[in-house]
Amino acid sequence: MKIVSQVSIVFFLTLIFLSCGSSKSDKKKNHQKRPNIVFIFADDLGWTDLSTGNTNENRGSAIYETPVIDKLASQGMSFTNAYTNQNCAPSRAALISGQYPAGADNQVYNVGSLKRQDQRTKGFPNVLIEPFKQKKVISEDGINMFDILKTQGYHTALVGKSHGTPHPLKGDFGIDLPADIHHIIAAPIDGKRTKSFYLALNADTKGWTFNSEFVDKYANPYDDEYINTILKPFHSPSDVALLKGTPKHLTDAIGDFCADYIKEKANGEHPFFLYVPFHAVHSDVTGRKDLTQKYLERGLKPKIAEYASMIELLDQNVGKIDHALRDPNGDGNLEDNISENTIFIFYSDNGGLFKNTPLKGKKGNLTEGGIRVPLIFRYPNVIAKNTITNQAVHCIDFLPTFAELVGVDIAKLKKKDGTQPKYDGASFAKILKGEAKRISREKLFWHLPGYMDERFSPTTLLQKRIENEYYKLFYFYETEEFELYNITNDISEKRNILENPSSTEMEIALQMNADMLTWLKTNNAPTGTWVKNGKTVPYPEMEGVKKYKK
Repeated sequence: MKIVSQVSIVFFLTLIFLSCGSSKSDKKKNHQKRPNIVFIFADDLGWTDLSTGNTNENRGSAIYETPVIDKLASQGMSFTNAYTNQNCAPSRAALISGQYPAGADNQVYNVGSLKRQDQRTKGFPNVLIEPFKQKKVISEDGINMFDILKTQGYHTALVGKSHGTPHPLKGDFGIDLPADIHHIIAAPIDGKRTKSFYLALNADTKGWTFNSEFVDKYANPYDDEYINTILKPFHSPSDVALLKGTPKHLTDAIGDFCADYIKEKANGEHPFFLYVPFHAVHSDVTGRKDLTQKYLERGLKPKIAEYASMIELLDQNVGKIDHALRDPNGDGNLEDNISENTIFIFYSDNGGLFKNTPLKGKKGNLTEGGIRVPLIFRYPNVIAKNTITNQAVHCIDFLPTFAELVGVDIAKLKKKDGTQPKYDGASFAKILKGEAKRISREKLFWHLPGYMDERFSPTTLLQKRIENEYYKLFYFYETEEFELYNITNDISEKRNILENPSSTEMEIALQMNADMLTWLKTNNAPTGTWVKNGKTVPYPEMEGVKKYKK
């Protein structure tokens, strides 16, 4: 018995030693595991719509409340000069493809077409230029953002708005879980097609629905259990009891989907990429009842109260998703926390629909109010807390940035036809990691060979960093006119430098025009044709144009 006992003790101690060694090895292995990525993409959220000042040079909103996103900013890096395209489809297409609209695998310049009706004339006006006929979605043949991550074993999911890619989301786009939801929810009610913005509908055959096979399980009306267990941990001082029995809000349903997805994938063998293009805070805004009431009681006009409600609802669901990373199984024990091995991103697809003061313009414009947006990255122990950069970045830069962060050499990628994909973006991974303050790329381009109602006409825009200042050169094809702004010193774009340029400023304008011409020619960028004679509209030559705009 004594011998057996000693053997048992030795065996027991050996198990403890092996167990401890295994635990340390597992922890090390988990730490070295490629990071999960959660990418929140808000819809039409303006540069000054967050209450944090980190993303907008201390111009945070005094009306809208975003405590969760504010905290996220304090935990990571904020970008004050983050850019997108002027509206949703081209921003999403550029993000996913890594290309400007002129890129071979992109070609998405606008939502729908470049011949959008003009609200002022109740139809398409008599225009000077016949627009370029664009594509509505990116090509399946390219190696896109999802494809890049899949080469490293990522499970990829999209839940939300699918502009820039087809709806329903079918085809080879590298998305394992394509839970795309149309912006306008429509379902048959009593034999008629009924539309709803954001709220679930009670359909004849489907019951409560968002018309999504993936998200309909979250479409049931708010009840006591949901209010008490899901909403109360994330709600602000609002009367959530008002929600009982009312239709579910799509923003909450998407947040619920994400929480369950994270729970399922948290301890899986592979890292995951969860791309969440929310529909909030788009036009025809319908906030959640309790939050709308909260802002109405503060004396806000109904339209602004709904908008404030939607922004706070978005913020709460960012909190819901972040909480799922910290406690995937929801038991209150944070031992299963995966947030430290997760890159968490918050971004917006274009400028806001309402006032973006001090920025000029709004969604659909190429002025700062239409293309400058909030951007935050958090990656614990990699990205320093509460840091801010004014490095200009764009949708096209995310693909190469993700590639560098997860170890993909995009120069070695080959498409199905054996050709190498051409990406327009530049990685800003070293900025995130604190290894550099600038990327080498100095120029960003926007090119729109057509029309979007009254918000834009055929235009090319170049933004360029000259030393530590950012300049913007516009060219308007119909009038053959230029405008030049120093947006570092003139963020509201009030002074067109070309009205009275110094010799140095004129040199800057001429050099930027040369850069613009080189880019247009290199990319064979389309310009449309003159209606009067069918000839191709020429590229801008500053020396030969009629005038500078005054």
